[in-house]
Amino acid sequence: METTERRRLFATEKVGGRAVYRLQAATVAAGILLVLYYRATRVPAAGEGRVAWLGMAAAELWYAVYWVITQSVRWCPVRRRTFKDRLAERYEQNLPGVDIFVCTADPHAEPPSIVISTVLSVMAYNYPSEKISVYLSDDGGSILTFYALWEASMFAKKWLPFCRRYNIEPRSPAAYFSELEGHHNLCSPKEWSFIKSLYEEMRERIDSAVMSGKIPEEIKLKHKGFDEWNSEMTSKNHQPIVQVLIDGKSQNAVDDDGNVLPTLVYMAREKRPQYHHNFKAGALNALIRVSSLISDSPVILNVDCDMYSNNSDSVRDALCFFLDEEMSHKIGFVQYPQNYNNMTKNNIYGNSLNVINHVEMRGLDSAGGCLYVGTGCFHRREILCGKKFSKDYKEDWSRGIKNRQENINETEEKAKSLATCTYELRTQWGDEIGVKYGCPVEDVITGLAIHCRGWESVYLKPQRTAFVGLAPATLAQTILQHKRWSEGNHTIFLSKYCTFLFGHGKISLQLQMGYCIYGLWAANSLPTIYYVMIPALGLVKGTPLFPEIMSPWATPFIYVFCVKTLYSLYEALLSGDTLKGWWNGQRMWMVKRITSYLYGFIDTIRKLLGLSNMSFEITAKVSDGDEAKRYEQEILEFGSSSPEYVIIATVALLNFVCLVRGISKIMAGVWNTSWNVFLPQVILCGLIVVTNIPIYEAMFLRKDKGRIPLPVTLASIGFVIAYVELIDRSAMETMTAERRRRPLFTTEELGGRAVYRLQAATVAAGILLVLYYRATRVPAAGEGRAAWLGMTAAELWYAVYWVIAQSVRWRPVRRRTFRDRLAERYEQNLPGVDIFVCTADPNSEPPSLVISTILSVMAYNYPSEKISVYLSDDGGSILTFYALWEASIFAKKWLPFCKRYNIEPRSPAAYFSESKVHHNLCIPKEWALIKNLYEEMRERIDTAIMSGKIPEEMKLKHKGFDEWNSHFTLKNHQPIVQILIDGKSRNAIDDDRNVLPTLVYVAREKRPLYHHNFKAGALNALIRVSSVISDSPIILNVDCDMYSNNSDSIRDALCFFLDEEMGQKIGFVQYPQIFNNITRNDIYGNSFNVSYHVEMCGLDSVGGCLYIGTGCFHRREILCGRTFSKDYKENWNRGIKERGKENINGIEEKAKSLVTCTYEHRTQWGNDIGVKYGCTVEDIITGLAIHCRGWESAYINPKRAAFLGVAPSTLAQTILQHKRWSEGNLTIFLSKYCSFLFGHGKIKLQLQMGYCICGLWAANSLPTLYYVMIPSLGLVKGTPVFPQITSPWAIPFIHVFCMTTIYGLHEALLSGDTLKGWWNGQRMWMVKRITSYLYAFIDTIRKLLGMSKMSFEVTAKVSDHDEAKRHEQEILEFGSSSPEYVIIATVALLNFVCLVGGLSQIMAGVWNMPWNVFLPQAILCGMIVVINMPIYEAIFLRKDKGRIPTTVTLASIGFVMLALLVPLV
Repeated sequence: METTERRRLFATEKVGGRAVYRLQAATVAAGILLVLYYRATRVPAAGEGRVAWLGMAAAELWYAVYWVITQSVRWCPVRRRTFKDRLAERYEQNLPGVDIFVCTADPHAEPPSIVISTVLSVMAYNYPSEKISVYLSDDGGSILTFYALWEASMFAKKWLPFCRRYNIEPRSPAAYFSELEGHHNLCSPKEWSFIKSLYEEMRERIDSAVMSGKIPEEIKLKHKGFDEWNSEMTSKNHQPIVQVLIDGKSQNAVDDDGNVLPTLVYMAREKRPQYHHNFKAGALNALIRVSSLISDSPVILNVDCDMYSNNSDSVRDALCFFLDEEMSHKIGFVQYPQNYNNMTKNNIYGNSLNVINHVEMRGLDSAGGCLYVGTGCFHRREILCGKKFSKDYKEDWSRGIKNRQENINETEEKAKSLATCTYELRTQWGDEIGVKYGCPVEDVITGLAIHCRGWESVYLKPQRTAFVGLAPATLAQTILQHKRWSEGNHTIFLSKYCTFLFGHGKISLQLQMGYCIYGLWAANSLPTIYYVMIPALGLVKGTPLFPEIMSPWATPFIYVFCVKTLYSLYEALLSGDTLKGWWNGQRMWMVKRITSYLYGFIDTIRKLLGLSNMSFEITAKVSDGDEAKRYEQEILEFGSSSPEYVIIATVALLNFVCLVRGISKIMAGVWNTSWNVFLPQVILCGLIVVTNIPIYEAMFLRKDKGRIPLPVTLASIGFVIAYVELIDRSAMETMTAERRRRPLFTTEELGGRAVYRLQAATVAAGILLVLYYRATRVPAAGEGRAAWLGMTAAELWYAVYWVIAQSVRWRPVRRRTFRDRLAERYEQNLPGVDIFVCTADPNSEPPSLVISTILSVMAYNYPSEKISVYLSDDGGSILTFYALWEASIFAKKWLPFCKRYNIEPRSPAAYFSESKVHHNLCIPKEWALIKNLYEEMRERIDTAIMSGKIPEEMKLKHKGFDEWNSHFTLKNHQPIVQILIDGKSRNAIDDDRNVLPTLVYVAREKRPLYHHNFKAGALNALIRVSSVISDSPIILNVDCDMYSNNSDSIRDALCFFLDEEMGQKIGFVQYPQIFNNITRNDIYGNSFNVSYHVEMCGLDSVGGCLYIGTGCFHRREILCGRTFSKDYKENWNRGIKERGKENINGIEEKAKSLVTCTYEHRTQWGNDIGVKYGCTVEDIITGLAIHCRGWESAYINPKRAAFLGVAPSTLAQTILQHKRWSEGNLTIFLSKYCSFLFGHGKIKLQLQMGYCICGLWAANSLPTLYYVMIPSLGLVKGTPVFPQITSPWAIPFIHVFCMTTIYGLHEALLSGDTLKGWWNGQRMWMVKRITSYLYAFIDTIRKLLGMSKMSFEVTAKVSDHDEAKRHEQEILEFGSSSPEYVIIATVALLNFVCLVGGLSQIMAGVWNMPWNVFLPQAILCGMIVVINMPIYEAIFLRKDKGRIPTTVTLASIGFVMLALLVPLV
């Protein structure tokens, strides 16, 4: 068992809930960093709210710093528990003396009846009375206060025995009798009534004296002390007074039970006008000196005059700390919380200090010392006299407990000399000795000095409150009190006593920060007043100051606000507040910061500059009857015309007006921005309005005396009108000026990046572990080493390719255009646009399809005179020319119809296939007429195609038909240029008399001896031809099957080119290649949804998306080889001029000379000028060259697709298309145009990697082919190539596979794919890699070795009826005996055979290994089997023409058998 000597007198326990707190603190800290990062990286341009933004950033930075400081007291708070029984056991006979100081200053602000209740409560402590000495300092020097104290000394003889006899609580008679309706359970009713009557009579006499302002003459005769007052004495000019009313060492000082009474002393220190009296600090120092002569107790308690003792054991609790044998030598003072008994239920003025008392003071206690708060604090006398901490110091607890030698009168006279004005002159009092001077919060600075001398302090909050006082009961009193506190604490912070300076190396950093919580109260005023006004004004001015609510960047703002608010509510409720009390506290949080703290801050600065002197205003402890009634009803008290109220009313009204006006402007579309841009400001403004509802009531609804006075209301209305009108005027001026400066497009970062980056980091870690495993677990020779090394090489390749693929996922962006702004600025000066459409074969690309595309781009919502459409026919077919001629005639009807009714899409084929009935706005008769005209035209074209010839009567209708003769062939013909519509001719008008776009047919010269460079050659020919006909500065090229689906596409693109700030950098604008014939579940994986929704957006963020050959707007100059220069100014008016005297025939002849086979000889065309030659993906290599010349590109994916085309509808077409693409991209990668070489130092590494994603498509074939075959063969041959499933090394394999698969599914679904569509995409991922990419890889190597030449195979845009039906039913189309199908069938069959054979061998125990060794291979093999189910159906079950032919099946079976014979070494 413990001995009595070793048992502690107090215990220290950690407060619970720290894990939850630290988690929220960590997440809030992360949120704050993101908020600050957002502010730092999104600073608006000058004139777009930059100053307001920087102000918000500064305010948030301040809040971030202050939040960090406040966490210092929340990290590890503690609670203390005392053991008074142990104290009694050990020290009951040797308890030290205690001197109790009570201070008052004004009998009107602090009524003497309240003061004496406090005095009587501390006199009645459950402690030996002979060891208690009570001192009342009366800084008002009032005879009324002295009289009240004399009355208390008389009443104490009855009250103290009564308290001890029945052990009553509280021992303040005022509090005790107000709490009890009837007598105490233990005392007799007669005695209780008697004592109560005595108290009430005494209080009545005191109150009467205070009201009359004088003492009855007969009373003055009862004590010599009354003689101190004379007619010349004033509160600020009088001699020192010290009167011992009860001398506890006198034998006569006994109560009615014969017990010794405590010593009771009245002191009024000398006051003279010429001497500064240092307020409460001076009074306390005088008490220290006076008490040293009279009682000289080693422990001093000081309490405010309204702070009565509510717990008679408080002295004993405090002594448990001072007398503890182990820790007491460190403890300089013990602080109790400051509690109030007049709080309303819901704490209307936020004065309860519950969170400070329950949380912050306990946190300070854990760091070495809570604050000294000026009341309810027990000190060692020695530390108040300047003693520094020393381990060797031993306290003399018996000091002061001795009989006095001199009589009481001599002691009083001697004590008076210690309370004169001159005593402290040229001494260390108020500096090194006693309570410190020069600050309104003498308590805090004194406590800091004690801590810095090495002492610690403790904070004790017992179950029964130790002290209870009076909180301010009006708003004015609350504002005054907090002004004094904040001003005093800020004065400390800005002085040499700043904790970070004065406390450096003396107290812990945590305690330094704890002091600063209160030291920076006043400094909080500026960011708060900024935050409650500027966002509201920004709402009226149209200046967004937060990220839009749908942006990912809104998340940290919302998170920090919500979590901080919820944790604040949690702390408040845990500390004893009600929900409504917490809400009231939020209101007062704002009110105090924009009034008390603001004035505290201003006054502190003024004092530092010597513009004012320190003052001390006492908080009144009384209020009139009406005020008290409203306080009880929890109605805010205003009443007077205070400047603080003007601020409160102005802020409340300003937010209300700004909220209403801001919302009305947003709804009216004044700012031309979406509502969610301003939603955070609306929410903030709305919260402030809701918080201030009691303010609005006080201004406009209430009629009582406590309402906001009319002058205050009028003043605040005036300020609000001035602010709002000024902002409104400024907003209108800014709007007018900014309309020219507002960007024509915005760039927004895509959401979900935090989740992506987290998964990418974990996948990267998993990949490194996989590669480490492969490198450190290589089998011995003959045990599958070759297979293992092959798997390692494949996984290393996948790792490298995965890293490359992440380059476009790190920070993708989306673009948004503002066509309304474009129209405002440039409608009269829009540039011309040349549109290039290319076709090559009327059989693969039917002319009816081509002319639908032509008509759709002719009908753009754009001035027709500025559009020129060029069709390049590389097939040189009269059928295509005939179709175009038919389109030129139909355009006269079609274009006015489109523009009249604003129809979409403007491709007649697409429009009439979508619209079963007439357009809502058009006349049915007109709709039917246009449809009939179109169908008749299409029928004529299709008839001509089927017959292969044009009716002779048709040929007579245009001279262009004469170009075709009997010697004309597809690959051997002269150049043809025919202007079917000359947009500059007066006759080129439609049926509504509007100008038609220029329409030109071009068939460049073809001769067998000359290479024509495929589509690239056709585009370069069009560039030259267009330069002599229209020469527009913008060129759009589209594939012949890619019709315009959005008539505003040109305007969207021009928003990039014509933007004043960023437009000069942009060389081309790319739209996505979207198809309208994709099946619901995308059977062939041709939708490219992930590429267009993720990868192209990612490339766009690093300087440029890829040029993909269609749906792309270029500057003409960059296609002609121009290098980017900041000084270059585009001539947007080029081509917009009347043609000279040259007639149309002359122009056609001139244009023909530009498309001859010999024109490009010995020129830079196809190299430095035009579209590049030598590659089947001329678009990609041309785009790369443009980027490397310094230009950027933009990618836009509007809500309504800009272009829609036809995707391959059979597997053969899909394989062919991807073979051409992957072969071309690999050719680039293996040439001098490899993005890492050609782009080095010219484009960003991220963009270089982005180009390589496509460039390495073909290279993926080998590791894929290896991965879908070798693990399966290993399964049947007993060669494990993965860690066993129960091994920890299986975790990284599983993690990488699962995370990449799940994230791939997430991207697909987010991009618009279905779940089954994603699954089909996985199948096609494998199929394309083992067929298209494999053949492309082989062909590329053969070309590099000179074994073959480049070819260009056009992807057919048509399929027969059966194929189309199977495509709609989502059935894979095979049909022919293609070698690619042999590979597909072989891989599918091999995995099926290996899975069955491998599982049977494992179950039979052939390999003498546990089943889990082969489980990863079995799972992989099983997944390949499941994904290939449609292949097995096509091999064995289907009977239609699209099944896999028998020859392919037999060949694949043979290859499977051959593969099973190959050993794995």
